Amino acid sequence: MFCTNCGASNKDDAKFCVNCAESLSEVQIGGKLSHPRVLKDSSYFKKVDLLQALFDFSFNQFVGPKIMKLLYGLSILSAALIALFFVIAGFYASRWFGIFALFIGAPLIFLLTVIYSRVLLEMILVIFRMADHLSKTEMANTEEKSESRDGIQWNI
Repeated sequence: MFCTNCGASNKDDAKFCVNCAESLSEVQIGGKLSHPRVLKDSSYFKKVDLLQALFDFSFNQFVGPKIMKLLYGLSILSAALIALFFVIAGFYASRWFGIFALFIGAPLIFLLTVIYSRVLLEMILVIFRMADHLSKTEMANTEEKSESRDGIQWNI
């Protein structure tokens, strides 16, 4: 089951989204939430603990979706620093190039860098979701195969 708020993959019997803690059982009206976002279950923090997921040596849970917000924030910060460096270098070269860099070059560089990082992070997130979905279907297929072997009556 996918969360209607953030799109994260959840177990079919989950009551809350593992990514945003949104209730999966209540109905949303017109795209708006029918209730305020309140964390009702303290076990949510145990499921989404980033440090616990980072140091999980069994690799039972993906850390990618949990760290995407941090990476996107860092990419916006780095895009702003790159644009600022471009403006400073432009004014260091000449006044006219600095004005060009300030009004045209820096905003364009910032916008293209943010778009590139967003698309790249979303592609990575899609790969994580596909891997999660494939592992769940593979586990379901394995359970079906093991159940079918138990139902066989052997004539010896």
